[in-house]
Amino acid sequence: MAEQSREIYTQHLSIPNLSDAAKEVLHRQLMSKYYMIMGEGSVFLLLMIIGIAQVRKAFRRESEFLARQKTFLHSVTHEFKSPVASLRLQIETLLKRNLSTEQQQLALGNALEDTDRLDQLLEKILVAARIDNGEVPIYTERLNLSESLKNGVNKLLRTYPHRDIIEHIEEGVYAQMDPWAFNSVVNNLVENALIYSPKDKPVEVSLKKEGNKTVLLVHDQGPGIPMDERKKIFQKFYRMSTSTGYKGTGLGLYLVEYFVKKHNGTIIVKENTPSGSIFEVTLETI
Repeated sequence: MAEQSREIYTQHLSIPNLSDAAKEVLHRQLMSKYYMIMGEGSVFLLLMIIGIAQVRKAFRRESEFLARQKTFLHSVTHEFKSPVASLRLQIETLLKRNLSTEQQQLALGNALEDTDRLDQLLEKILVAARIDNGEVPIYTERLNLSESLKNGVNKLLRTYPHRDIIEHIEEGVYAQMDPWAFNSVVNNLVENALIYSPKDKPVEVSLKKEGNKTVLLVHDQGPGIPMDERKKIFQKFYRMSTSTGYKGTGLGLYLVEYFVKKHNGTIIVKENTPSGSIFEVTLETI
């Protein structure tokens, strides 16, 4: 089009006795077409660049998700095999050996812990799958968070009898919440703190009212979470590499954030001093 306009402009200029005013009009018309073509071309080029960038971003995001999913499959296989192998060992011991009553109770207690681990692992996987399908109903009620938190901590202390959990739980703290969802939040946050903290270091759990808000804090003294990973840890299947050797599934914090947001709450990660992390959940108090 630009070449054709230039030819028309040249032909018109060759017309005899063409006035300067007419030449100026033709020149302006030609320049107007040039600017229009350049503008359209620039817009097209810009849109193409934006499109390519978005495609690359989506491809990179999908590649990262597939890599995390692949890692999850390896990890979850290990997480299943470990308690199953331990459970088998406890049962074989009970069947093959003439154990004292105390030894039998110990073996049965270990077997029960293994079944609890399997149950929790299966629950995380099933709930994550139901979230993807939009099939996780939330039934809220006026929930005593203080009592629910104490019960959750006591349950974890039975699972980790040699660990120390320091409680700072304010009495009579209520919120409109789904009891099962709140228990899931507590269990995942506190168990993560226990897993990633040194075994000789306590985990602190606190619950308090601040104005019209309820704040749940879980302090650990583990390796901490780098600033650039504090948002990524809530992504599905995402796992940090730590020195604990714990594989994990990358689903716990994903579920925590999902349930907190479903109750119009927020969750953030802060540094603990001198080491570790603090997970802060804020909910509306009633």
